[in-house]
Amino acid sequence: MFAKVVRKILILESDLDNTHDTFHRAIRPFIVVGQLFGIFPIAGIFSNNARHVRVDWFSVRVILNLVIIGAGSFNMITEIQRLRTIGISAKNINHLVFLIDACLISTLFLRMATQWQRVAIKWSQVDKIFLSESYRICSWWTLKRKIWFTAGLLLLLACGEHILSIVNTLSDQQHEIRHCGWEQNVTDMFRHFALRKFANVYSYFPYSSYSAGFFMFVSSALTLYWNYLDIFIILLSIAIATRFNQIHKHIQTIAQGVFASNEQFWIRVRSDYVSVCELLDEVDRVVSWIMLISCATNLYFICLQILNVSQKLRYVMNDVYYCFSLLFLIGRTVTMFLCAASIHEAAKKPLDVVTKIPNSGWCVELDRFATQLKSETVALSGMGFFHITRQLLFSMAGTIVTYELVMLKFDRQSEGKGYIRPCSFFEIEKKWLTGK
Repeated sequence: MFAKVVRKILILESDLDNTHDTFHRAIRPFIVVGQLFGIFPIAGIFSNNARHVRVDWFSVRVILNLVIIGAGSFNMITEIQRLRTIGISAKNINHLVFLIDACLISTLFLRMATQWQRVAIKWSQVDKIFLSESYRICSWWTLKRKIWFTAGLLLLLACGEHILSIVNTLSDQQHEIRHCGWEQNVTDMFRHFALRKFANVYSYFPYSSYSAGFFMFVSSALTLYWNYLDIFIILLSIAIATRFNQIHKHIQTIAQGVFASNEQFWIRVRSDYVSVCELLDEVDRVVSWIMLISCATNLYFICLQILNVSQKLRYVMNDVYYCFSLLFLIGRTVTMFLCAASIHEAAKKPLDVVTKIPNSGWCVELDRFATQLKSETVALSGMGFFHITRQLLFSMAGTIVTYELVMLKFDRQSEGKGYIRPCSFFEIEKKWLTGK
């Protein structure tokens, strides 16, 4: 089934050139990858008609999405019960935060899927304008290649981070087995790994290899959701900033004397600029919630990973994993902020050209365009609480320092809480299996 989907994508994309370099053509493979793990379940992505984009509630896509949300919610509830039993510390609460965050992301993407048709229609109208002869840029570095390269690189790094996480957990378990002398007890390493990783879940029903495989898939899907959120915002930002940059490059020719400055020309340019602004407003209404969640999540996990790295770790594999995870998380967050902020930067670029036009070329419509460029804040936002600009990145860096101090204090205050005595796993497992 997957091979057929990939073949269909390659056939549909094989004749793509600069005249068909639309956003939805470019993002198709990324959406398909997400849907294999149950996120963003929109149908009609292979159609060139944006009106075909919809949500089929009785489709496999939606059912898979709801199953993973349900499994993640069950995992979350059992984790809450586990923490109530053992106590909460600054470090052991991270899995609960991750589960809440991933389930919320999946739910928000499902909600966004129900609204995406309106966005897709508006985006296709804007793409039609900017793929016309006057705006078209003949370059090998097309929008499709920008999106494919960016998404491919970030997904590859995300997979590497997830694999390192599993290897790190297996390494800890191997050290524990040798230290506690469990070599004779642990005959099935996968079973042992699953029982330890999903200890909160298997305290409520017996272990089976099928359920372990299912929860491993759910865990991988929820991890993808966390990365998918930032990558999705990055790809949206690249596409919208590209259209604003096309306007800037188009009007630069005026400063070079290629076109005469006249009323009709500026009416058309301002109309096209407003079309991209309207698209941005439509996108912002749909994604502002996930933008807010992304900023809050990245802030928390950067502080957590700094806390982990700042303390002495037991094994070399721990150092490798936590350092790579921290660097990848910081890199992904900075990339997300810079790409989202590039929309604001690109939207202001035409003002540099407009201010250089001599008085003899000034007209009423140009004056309106200049006023709009100066007065409007054109940027993505987080539910209207803040706009994504370069200045916000520095503000977030200062916030990280503040919250890191709070987390260090919480870590000291909660020291000893949530502690599980070493080599006690088989005692705990016996209680799970016997109920005693």
